[in-house]
Amino acid sequence: MRGLKKGCLPFSFVSLVTGYIRSRRVRFLKFLAVGASAAAINLGFLFLLVRHMGLDTPFEQNIANALSMELSVIYNFAVSREITWGDTRREKGLNLFVQVLSFHAAVGASVLLRLALFPLLQLLGVFYLLNAAAGIGAGAVLNFMAYDRIVFKAGR
Repeated sequence: MRGLKKGCLPFSFVSLVTGYIRSRRVRFLKFLAVGASAAAINLGFLFLLVRHMGLDTPFEQNIANALSMELSVIYNFAVSREITWGDTRREKGLNLFVQVLSFHAAVGASVLLRLALFPLLQLLGVFYLLNAAAGIGAGAVLNFMAYDRIVFKAGR
């Protein structure tokens, strides 16, 4: 690949990240499955709110979207905690609240990464759907690493 030569910083970073994920491949596959189910929850709840609860004006659809997103984030946290990181310490009380907030912060960081990456790849002439897919992939990797090292503190 152009620009990714052994020994250069981007190659080293990519190697580090892929090595990290490879060493946790079972957990990463669980993470992907939970994320896919959270996306389905998000879309399903949005459909329910718009089509069956009558939130059909543009403003109401934005509210429905925000509610659906938050529901899917909470679902994702709960299922990730039980399935993907079920072998880590169970936080309670204030520590659980802090864990939920850090999960939300990781999601927010992923969104910011995607928002920053899209115009950069756009300037490089990357097709918009491929661009968005690259952002989704980069965001997923960021989330996985943040959940693993910060939110659920795996291996500590």
